[in-house]
Parts: sequence; structure tokens; C-alpha cells
Amino acid sequence: MNDVAEPYMVHHPREMAGQLINGNWIVARWEHLGEHEDLDHWTAVLREYCEELGVDPYVINIPRKSLTIVFNGALPAPTFEQLENSVAAIEYHRFLEREIGPRPLN
Repeated sequence: MNDVAEPYMVHHPREMAGQLINGNWIVARWEHLGEHEDLDHWTAVLREYCEELGVDPYVINIPRKSLTIVFNGALPAPTFEQLENSVAAIEYHRFLEREIGPRPLN
């Protein structure tokens, strides 16, 4: 499956770790990392929650795009095409200055 769902915002690192358990991956826009865009602090906090939940996070920083990708290292990694599509979707929302909302409830 190479389709990528519409991006949605997950705010709390514990919820992010929970998404990783479910096989989802995270594309974090650095402007959403907090007041000082402190990537090291954000990554450390996410790793703490992942450790608490038994998740092995695999973190890829993309400085040229000011993005970080995180997926669960214990599960099959997303394909290059899936990651490329995810980054493109995030970049599209960023270009339009469109906020990404919470996951819609079905």
C-alpha cells in the first residue's frame, strides 16, 4: 500500500509514541516543536515516552525541509514512496499556510 492519509496533528509526545505502536509514522514540522524549535529536547521527550511504551523510534532529520520523520524501528519501515508522499503533503499544507487539524473522528 503506497497511499498516504491526509495529515493530521498529534500534539502530545505520548500520543505520538502511541501512533508509532500502531505502525503510523510522524512527520514533525520544526515550527511545531515549541517556542524555540528545540529539536534535541523534542526528540529526547519523544524517546522517553517511546521507551515507556516499549517503542524503538527511528528518527530521521531533514534539515533542508525543517522536518523530522519518526517511525517504529521494530515494525516494517514505510516505503520511500510513502515517506516522499508524506513529506509532500506536509510541504503542501506548509506552502498554503494551512494548519493541520486533529484526526477526524469517523
